[in-house]
Amino acid sequence: MYKVLFFALVVFCFSSATAQEIKHVDSKTFSTLIKSGDGIILDVRTEQEYSRGHIENATLISTSDPKFVEKVSLLQKDKPLYIYCLTGSRSNAVANYLSKNGYSNIYNLRRGLMEWQSSNYPIIQNDNPIASTSKVYTEAEFNKMLNESNLVLLDFHAIWCAPCKKMSPIIEKLQKDYKGKALVKKIDIEANKTLQNQYQVKSIPGLILFKNGKEIWRHTGLIEFDELSNLLKKHLTT
Repeated sequence: MYKVLFFALVVFCFSSATAQEIKHVDSKTFSTLIKSGDGIILDVRTEQEYSRGHIENATLISTSDPKFVEKVSLLQKDKPLYIYCLTGSRSNAVANYLSKNGYSNIYNLRRGLMEWQSSNYPIIQNDNPIASTSKVYTEAEFNKMLNESNLVLLDFHAIWCAPCKKMSPIIEKLQKDYKGKALVKKIDIEANKTLQNQYQVKSIPGLILFKNGKEIWRHTGLIEFDELSNLLKKHLTT
């Protein structure tokens, strides 16, 4: 509910104030900027995500926090703000909100922590990270899964990701319709960072199709059931 209220507030602000320019930057630029030590690094992910790895000296104010608006309003307006999340979507929404509310020097990490880590920039891990409740695959378990069926479709997702939630019913229908013919699985990237990095999943939802253990197709973002179904049918008969 609080996420809905927050994003509703963002939409309201779009129509009620004049936005300041937001700079959307890559990891290299973001790293250079934060090294200046002149601004505030703002992590807007969940506490669980933050505990498993964050940029050094980042302040956590999660978009899922019911006091989010109250907390961000306390940030200094005379300081640059360096905002990030996992993929860049939540941080972009927060950047837009802040730009409507008097903050003028805003930098958004364009593709989020996924790009940051794939570019080998460092993160700080807590001594006692909050464990994920999703399935964590060992290398052996993952390789076994790839060999369970000639055709394996993997949906790399996150529980907080809105487009991933829209894809969920489609994935579930594919699992039902293709049971015994093709294996369709969901992989939580928060619980499976190694797999995310191994397969270079830089945005979610990220779909990868394997045939006989080899990747043959991938897609990023929403996709219709019929298109995925036709894809599976095609490779089941070839």
